[in-house]
Order: sequence, then structure tokens, then C-alpha cells
Amino acid sequence: EMCSAIRDDVGQLAGPDAAAVRIQYGGSVTPGTAAALLRAASVDGFLIGGASLDAGQFAAIVLAGA
Repeated sequence: EMCSAIRDDVGQLAGPDAAAVRIQYGGSVTPGTAAALLRAASVDGFLIGGASLDAGQFAAIVLAGA
């Protein structure tokens, strides 16, 4: 919901150029939530924190976007 609100605000500020702005989700991203988050129209990618420290979890998140 927050990424959608940010996209709306950027659209009001930047007009037609807003489509070029990439919005990353910075909340808790896990292998179990990655696919659903990527399906959200307002999310263009992730800022991955703790899950990036575990190679298996990070790989699963990357594969969720493939």
C-alpha cells in the first residue's frame, strides 16, 4: 500500500516522467513473501536486508523474480 501511495505522489510531482522512477520495497523480504510482493504493480524491486546474509534465502528471493 505504501509503495502505491508513493507512486501516486511521484506521479503528481513528476507528471509523465513518473513512469521512469523505480520504487523498491524495503520492508521484510523473505523467500515466502518475495513472489507476492513482486506481483504488486507498484513494486519494482527490493532493498534486501538480513535475508541477503543467508545465501540460500537470498537465492530463493532472486529466483522468485525469475
